[in-house]
Amino acid sequence: MNDIKLLGRLTDTPELKQSAAGRAYAWFTVAVPRRNNKDEADFIRCVAFDKLAAAICQHCGKGRQVLCTGRLQVSTSIDEDTKRVRYHHTVVVGSTHFLHDPSRPVTMDPAMAA
Repeated sequence: MNDIKLLGRLTDTPELKQSAAGRAYAWFTVAVPRRNNKDEADFIRCVAFDKLAAAICQHCGKGRQVLCTGRLQVSTSIDEDTKRVRYHHTVVVGSTHFLHDPSRPVTMDPAMAA
């Protein structure tokens, strides 16, 4: 089973792009804090397609907390200088929950505080 969940914050604002075949996609990186050391994070490269990519670009900016689920994809290429195989790890996102948005401060309704 190849199933991955990432809970973290976007490192930059995603941009919607079009492939040569006309398919919409967006690359983005999620900073995921490490469980045993909150001062360290892993920066995970992700890609989303079609309507999900458009929604992420519309609703998410740098610093937005997201919960992404998807699958890990590993591809290879040959480094032109060293002629060695390079491995590229990417999470292909299938669904995303938009969580805390730092650009919208959390305010409490005084009626709810009572």
